[in-house]
Amino acid sequence: MPELTLEESGHVYRADGVIVPSVTQVLSDVGIIDYSMIPAGDRDRYLQRGKDVHVATHYDDEGDLDDSALQEDLSGYLLAWRKFRADTAFTPNLIEYRGFHEKYRYAGTLDRSGTWDARGRILLDLKTGELLWWVALQLAAYGGFFKSPASFRRVGVELHGDGTYRVQEFPCKDFQADFAVFLSALHIYNEKRRHS
Repeated sequence: MPELTLEESGHVYRADGVIVPSVTQVLSDVGIIDYSMIPAGDRDRYLQRGKDVHVATHYDDEGDLDDSALQEDLSGYLLAWRKFRADTAFTPNLIEYRGFHEKYRYAGTLDRSGTWDARGRILLDLKTGELLWWVALQLAAYGGFFKSPASFRRVGVELHGDGTYRVQEFPCKDFQADFAVFLSALHIYNEKRRHS
């Protein structure tokens, strides 16, 4: 397996020093992920909030979060995550896992993998905004980092600032179709670069 690195500035993944696209870059580049309807100032604020909540939940899951240092406007999102974990007994085994697909040469960071009651293996993505249809593609692409990816249950968890959450599961039976759509997007992404 190649050495995978991530430069936080610019969000650049490299496999053995060679730049590879991320799942989010691919889906954004071909227009599947599209935040253009959100005014730029709001978009930046929402994206930063999402990053901050990811950091807070990461430290919380590892038992390292200093609650007193948490920004007040993030406390509801953290409460929603804690409530989800308590309600479902979700137990993460991978947190912010960086993966690489050797055959298709893309990378990404999966929010969580773990178990949830008797539901088996779960791939989980956290959102602080609305869970949109393309999360199924995103999670299918992350599933490609593992053996037997179709055996994972794919779950999106929408965290709300008022301490509530919403769960959406993407059926295992749709994994192959969702992964095929992602690979089509990756092909277009690569072709655009080959011809530019």
